[in-house]
Amino acid sequence: MNNAIFVSINPISIDKIEKKIKTYEFRNYIPKKKFNKLYVYVTSPICELKYIIQIANIISTPQKIEIGGDGNELFNDGKKSKYAYQISKVYKLTIPIKLSSLKEKFNFTPPQSYAYDEKYHDLSIFLAKSEKKLIWERQ
Repeated sequence: MNNAIFVSINPISIDKIEKKIKTYEFRNYIPKKKFNKLYVYVTSPICELKYIIQIANIISTPQKIEIGGDGNELFNDGKKSKYAYQISKVYKLTIPIKLSSLKEKFNFTPPQSYAYDEKYHDLSIFLAKSEKKLIWERQ
């Protein structure tokens, strides 16, 4: 399986993910179609598609996750979202794509919750070929 969804993440949260302070992405939904990758649009004031995150597992509450990451304890206490997407790898695009280019070239609209990769087929192909740097990988 190599399917992806586009998601929007705010700059504070993505900064914590990049620094490995946050090792799960918390959401209140699981898309119906299987996926193992997040194409991350970073919200205002950044407004760029900038990261690709590989997902290992999706844990649903009341299951528990390891303690130590930002939000993990709240998830375990049932005070966070319903689902924890376990991050296995974080990549950063060498050249982020600005919102103006995303709209112009790919008719992209930042997702409120998520969008399947097939909605932006040409963008997905472009991202697969784009140069990226591995930021960190779960051991």
